[in-house]
Amino acid sequence: MKLYVISLKESQDRRRKVDALLTAAKVEYEFFDAIRVQNGIEGYFDSYDEEQYLINCGRVAATGEIGCYASHLALWKKCVELNEPILIMEDDFCIEENFLAAIREVEKLISNYGFIRLQTEFRGKKIKSKDVGRFTLYYYTKMPHSTMCYAINPEVSRVFINQSKSLTAPIDVTMKKFWEHQIPMFGLAPYTVRDCDDELATCIAGRVSTNKSLRIKVKRFLTKAGWIVKRLKYNVNQIRQLKKAGLIE
Repeated sequence: MKLYVISLKESQDRRRKVDALLTAAKVEYEFFDAIRVQNGIEGYFDSYDEEQYLINCGRVAATGEIGCYASHLALWKKCVELNEPILIMEDDFCIEENFLAAIREVEKLISNYGFIRLQTEFRGKKIKSKDVGRFTLYYYTKMPHSTMCYAINPEVSRVFINQSKSLTAPIDVTMKKFWEHQIPMFGLAPYTVRDCDDELATCIAGRVSTNKSLRIKVKRFLTKAGWIVKRLKYNVNQIRQLKKAGLIE
């Protein structure tokens, strides 16, 4: 399974750190030159729905967010082109010593499970799917934030590509709404990738707070309340289907 690390070409300090970490872990990888957006969504998305973006995350799209999403989108297309699963990472990670072992387990699972996350959780909830060697595979009943490290197969990549024609939210918010894209999301724990709290940690450029009208505030409140209901309904049906398919014990 090919590993791609999204990194700005000029970020040489980050790249040296990535190389040191992955070389020490005996993990082969390739850098993918992160996309710098120059002209908004042009060339990456068919449209940008600013109102929906405000409703989904409370502010308008930042330039860095668009570039981050576009970079992942390009790798999903690469996954489809290769017609094989790939592992995608962002370059601000730290890894645990059993990272290579986790990759080997994911390689065995990804064709059947479609999407498997390897990084620590932020605002996520999960239930056990199955034991896998020294690890446990979990099904997310609430998808965590962040897209620092995950494996994906071509079938799921195609769904995410189709889901991304219009830019309506940051990538992790789009991915967490599994009741819309209908893809069950999994994670392998103990997690072997985590945030690195150092001088090289990523901060998305261009994020600014946005003054929202009362109408947008009300729509945002109702939308988020609706997410809870939709997530619960999806999980009831999805867990039943996964058990029937033998993907949850």
